[in-house]
Amino acid sequence: MPSTIVLVADQQELHVPLARRLEDQNHSVFVVRDIPEALLYLRDPACTASVVVFHPSLRRQQDGLTLSELCSFRPYLQIILLTEKGRPSVFDSHAPHANIRTLHRPVSPQELMLVVQEAVAAADARIGAIEDAGEVDLEGDANENSHTVFTTPFLMRVGIADVPVLLHGETGVGKEVMARRLCAYSPRAGKPFLKLNCAALPSELVESELFGYEKGAFTGAAVDKPGKFEIAQGGTILLDEIGDMDIRLQAKLLQVLQDGEVQPLGSRKTVKLNVRVLAATHRDLRRAIELGTFREDLYYRLNVVNIVIPPLRERRDEILPLAEKLIKRHLRPGMPEPVMSQAFRDLMLHYDWPGNVRELENLMRRLLVYQDERMIFGDLESAIEHSRTKVRPVLPVAVEIPEPVLAQAPKLVQAPIASIDDLAEVARQAEAKLLLDALDRTHWNRRQAAASLNLDYKAFLYKLQKLGLVEKKDKSSVPQTV
Repeated sequence: MPSTIVLVADQQELHVPLARRLEDQNHSVFVVRDIPEALLYLRDPACTASVVVFHPSLRRQQDGLTLSELCSFRPYLQIILLTEKGRPSVFDSHAPHANIRTLHRPVSPQELMLVVQEAVAAADARIGAIEDAGEVDLEGDANENSHTVFTTPFLMRVGIADVPVLLHGETGVGKEVMARRLCAYSPRAGKPFLKLNCAALPSELVESELFGYEKGAFTGAAVDKPGKFEIAQGGTILLDEIGDMDIRLQAKLLQVLQDGEVQPLGSRKTVKLNVRVLAATHRDLRRAIELGTFREDLYYRLNVVNIVIPPLRERRDEILPLAEKLIKRHLRPGMPEPVMSQAFRDLMLHYDWPGNVRELENLMRRLLVYQDERMIFGDLESAIEHSRTKVRPVLPVAVEIPEPVLAQAPKLVQAPIASIDDLAEVARQAEAKLLLDALDRTHWNRRQAAASLNLDYKAFLYKLQKLGLVEKKDKSSVPQTV
């Protein structure tokens, strides 16, 4: 029966012959460089490995490593240690355990292959005994691994790499969940994980939240406040909805990422940073770069690893397992688990889930409340019918794009409105044009422009700042009106 086998060696070429032999027998082989990376994988609940081989060239890389603890956590795991005679092992401290086998070098490839095959057979037998006894939910572990967008080894490598990651995906697909999982695999797992939603706050507040400020830096700054970058020292920060960040603030963020230090508002000192930055967005950042609303240099600074999370409608094989998992997550002690009929399951598979996992979770919570699928069956049928008959408008538009907003972009853009993002961008451009027209009519007298639009003056100033609109003409050459 094919198994997953982990080979651990700092010189991976030492395991190449063995890996090839195992793969020829349809076993999955996962080769890692060191003990910490192996432990991250082996301790993950989604791990399906049954055998691990440690090579003798490894040096002591982790104090207090006890293989008996690992075997207790994963009782079916078979461990093979290759050691040199007369040479201390990094595992000398481990207690005797039936799942641990020790081989002294030199070992022929045929002998090592035979021992690995025996370990695989022993792991399979142990798994069968555990399943019969009901000691662990092995099926749950397999489901967890097979119903994720990316495999655990891939996420482990990205997590351990400690580089910036850009997460793309529609609202509700689980970008934050993915970010937290990457953090869990990284060396920063035990350190702070902070999140800032760039779309939820005005740009001024985002700036103070990120970089912090000193007392007296602005009205209302009564005490010193460290920013999220400073608070997250040694850990990870997630910049959610980075595509909605004000373009002027993007320049400051780029400087922070390049220099590795931050200067709080109103302060002369700089703080050296040791923070991993993850960013998430539902927007098409390449299109935003073309429109001038996102900096290209910041995009390439953040986009070291780009993970695109598909919407749930493109992962239909995950819908039912996710639904069952979400029900169990919200099932309170003593509450009966509702039964989903085959007709209801089929209906779920035919729905497009525009709200993705978040919408699915809400439906499962509603099912837990009602305890009767018939009470939501009709709603789901209506939603499916509505999604089939819904026609998205495709309207040609031609608007003038203000240069301060779109930098060097062409003056006129004609494009179809094919998504909510397109609609929001058109609305942003139209609002900027409306404000500029009012300013031109009043010779850039902002109070008169605000009055002509029936806007509160402070609200008018906030909109100007939000859209990045500044005066193009020198005030001395503009007629001033009182």
